[in-house]
Amino acid sequence: MKLSSGERTAQVSVEKDAAVIDGKRVVFQPQWRAGQLVGLEIEGHTVPVRALREKKRALVWCAGRVFEFESVSGQPRLREATGDLFAPMPGLVRRVEVSPGSKVVRGQILMVLEAMKMEHAIRAPRDGVVSRIAYGEGEQVEQGVPLVEMT
Repeated sequence: MKLSSGERTAQVSVEKDAAVIDGKRVVFQPQWRAGQLVGLEIEGHTVPVRALREKKRALVWCAGRVFEFESVSGQPRLREATGDLFAPMPGLVRRVEVSPGSKVVRGQILMVLEAMKMEHAIRAPRDGVVSRIAYGEGEQVEQGVPLVEMT
């Protein structure tokens, strides 16, 4: 996909453990705390990070600065590419239908969130295996936090 921030535009693709930015591969290891991305380890250094995604726009807090990114072409696929499923809105985890190690098929319900008195099914984007469940039944989640990781 093509992303822009200010005057800069770059072609970006995200792999499981790296991002390719205008042809340059940057290997990273995400760091999570309480189900939230708190940093990226890049070349042995930890960079504190917070991110929020809204439709085609993302806000990233990094090293004391805020960057705003906007998709300018292509449909962003970051969630599926990393194998993670994120909360589309703040809400309450009503049900967890799978556990780590569960084999799932595309479209299978993994978790159900309740927001504004409506239920929202979190479904598997593809066939795979659940590697982590970040929140349990009855827990509150914020928009954008990872809920389920798949391999």
